[in-house]
Amino acid sequence: MNNIMQVTDISKTMSSREIAALTKKDHSHVIRDIRSMLSQIDDPSMDDADFKEVFDSRGYTSEISLNKDLTLTLVAGYNSRFRYTVIKRWQELEAQASQPVMPALPNFTNPADAAIAWAEEYKAKEAAQAQVTELKPKAAALDTLSHAKGSLGIRETANTVGIPERKFIARCTDENKPVSSRFMYRDDKGKLRAYSHRIKQGFMTQKITSYAGKNGKNLVTVQVKFTAAGVAKIAEMLEKERNKELEAV
Repeated sequence: MNNIMQVTDISKTMSSREIAALTKKDHSHVIRDIRSMLSQIDDPSMDDADFKEVFDSRGYTSEISLNKDLTLTLVAGYNSRFRYTVIKRWQELEAQASQPVMPALPNFTNPADAAIAWAEEYKAKEAAQAQVTELKPKAAALDTLSHAKGSLGIRETANTVGIPERKFIARCTDENKPVSSRFMYRDDKGKLRAYSHRIKQGFMTQKITSYAGKNGKNLVTVQVKFTAAGVAKIAEMLEKERNKELEAV
């Protein structure tokens, strides 16, 4: 059994030779059974990830590897004892694959190996720190999102992300930034409007409402609001801007 081929980490297959060993069948008979099964299934979508035929130097079939589904389909026609043996073997191999592989320790008595190990550890720590830095604004944004219920008006959104309303509007309408980076613009009458791409992204809403004016006439206005996702997005952007300002100091 020690010579039986293992399931590889990439292909997750079992070879016809291993199946023959487990079921105590002649390998040529297993090959015959596999060909018969595949011809009956006749699925053109199957590829090397499902089964793979290996040829020897003379062009003859050396073995055929099957994925788990095809392996169990094949042995379904064998007797219960052989079928049970193959299933148990798959369970053993899957258990082995789930075990973490411990890396070999470097030879610290060798100065070169020790230096390489130290450099790799330093790089790993730098990568971890970079990931923490990247995720920090996202965490802050999610915290803001959890406190935002429903859609918020412009003033409410500014208060939620912690900056004055006038400064918030200036950031959202900054014409020095590309349109894709802005959230709002002013129309011909100076009224704030939401960009359509921000509405499509689910960050903002905009609806027309009517109200009674001083003279009793119905007046129409446009309400611009930020969704919870929009509030979180702005909080994330502001956090990144603050981090860049701190790095520049």
